[in-house]
Amino acid sequence: MIDATSPHSFAVFRTDLGWMGARLGKSGIKSLTFGHLTEESAWESLEVSQRERAFPPPAWWKDAHNLLVEYASGEPVDLTQIPVEAGEKTAFQQRVVYQLQKVPYGQVVTYRELAARAGSPGAARAVGNQMAKNCLPLIIPCHRVIGSGGKLGGFSAPQGLDMKRHLLSMEGCSPDSFAAAADSPTSSLVFT
Repeated sequence: MIDATSPHSFAVFRTDLGWMGARLGKSGIKSLTFGHLTEESAWESLEVSQRERAFPPPAWWKDAHNLLVEYASGEPVDLTQIPVEAGEKTAFQQRVVYQLQKVPYGQVVTYRELAARAGSPGAARAVGNQMAKNCLPLIIPCHRVIGSGGKLGGFSAPQGLDMKRHLLSMEGCSPDSFAAAADSPTSSLVFT
């Protein structure tokens, strides 16, 4: 029997950015993964048992799902409309997220600049560490944060920096603004 009061439900779905997976709370999304080549890979990333996959999604999920699918197809939608349950964050981390979510679709900010906007100009490394632990990519758009001199920095989603390049390109960022120091040419990502 399925317990409708479970604190979590899950969703895995196909998009133009590959398979996405989401861990859903009662009032918001708890984590998001994307860029998976297979449905099973997305499920594995969520670390969900077969039994847990049966819990139905909450009512708010339909609108959030539609926004994510639209974003993945290249539509400039505002993903900050998606409710989140992000867990405990320090005051600094909250300021970083707030400032990052103000960076518009198609624009980038450096780790150093984001730290300064969050009131801690010397904390670029701490911003980088926070971006590496981001469990809500796209919604908290860590792909829009780059290193000094246009270096891409890191990206922990499947397909790594190729995916980061793809997202920035999809949003209309000029490759000249971030690819100058990239080691490899921008690759073409294809999800079948």
